[in-house]
Amino acid sequence: MKLLITGATGLVGSKLTEVLRLQGHHIHYLTTRESAIKKEEDYKGFLWDVRSMTIDPACLEGVDTIIHLAGESVFQRWTAQAKDRIMSSRINSTQLLLNALNDNEHQVAHVITASAIGIYPDKWDGSPLKENEVPPVADNFLAEVCLAWENIGMQFKEQGLKHAIVRIGIVLAAQGGALEQMAKPVRLYAGAGFASGKMWQSWVAIDDLVHIFCFIAEQQLEGVYNGVAPNPTRNRPLMETIGEVLNKPVFLPNVPAFMMKLMLGEMAATVLSSQYVNSQKIEEAGYTFKYPQLKAALKEYL
Repeated sequence: MKLLITGATGLVGSKLTEVLRLQGHHIHYLTTRESAIKKEEDYKGFLWDVRSMTIDPACLEGVDTIIHLAGESVFQRWTAQAKDRIMSSRINSTQLLLNALNDNEHQVAHVITASAIGIYPDKWDGSPLKENEVPPVADNFLAEVCLAWENIGMQFKEQGLKHAIVRIGIVLAAQGGALEQMAKPVRLYAGAGFASGKMWQSWVAIDDLVHIFCFIAEQQLEGVYNGVAPNPTRNRPLMETIGEVLNKPVFLPNVPAFMMKLMLGEMAATVLSSQYVNSQKIEEAGYTFKYPQLKAALKEYL
């Protein structure tokens, strides 16, 4: 395959690019910096600028699949300006891709766009949230972003293309992402849960997440898939398992919810929400998880 990837230098995109190249696929990627452009046989960069809504149409040459991951990080204080950047980076970048496909000859047949399990409302019992295309939606900014991103992504279908959405959970990786931040206080003997510690945390090993994207691309799957491992855990046991793997005790009382809100503001919703999310659909499609169990994943990345 020849794939166009946005967000190719991010946590997920860089690992995905590495895996796809090892599998023999050719990658085109989009960047805002001319200095970041490479022209290798299987790895070529092209300029785009979401602010000015410009894109090099040559990025589409020979491409059959697009994987769209680009978007401003949600892990920052949600000021009015930050909210605008977070939302517009996703909506405008998707619109720019739609414009490029509409305005140029191409052979793209399949588009995979990212979303997040933050779209789902809180779920405290053990009954799973499944991949409805029109899911129940949480009442917070992150859910608004996910819903808007998914809705504009649906327009790829209107252009006659196959379209899939991956709702990504908490990504566990050796460097970068949520695990690095969760492990820091544990290493300093200051590990603790959040609020009640009973929130469901639906996680995924980065190796599994990138292979889910690869699998969806190879099989040309359509529809919505949860990018999570089969075994969610609650917040306090997650922190205690991190401690166990690092051989550091997690003994402090949980950080109260009001303190999380004081520290993080509205963004506290990203760590205080409870989502028990189901991976059944991608497994039924034929994907087998390398890290279905939390402890094995933590041992790999910590």
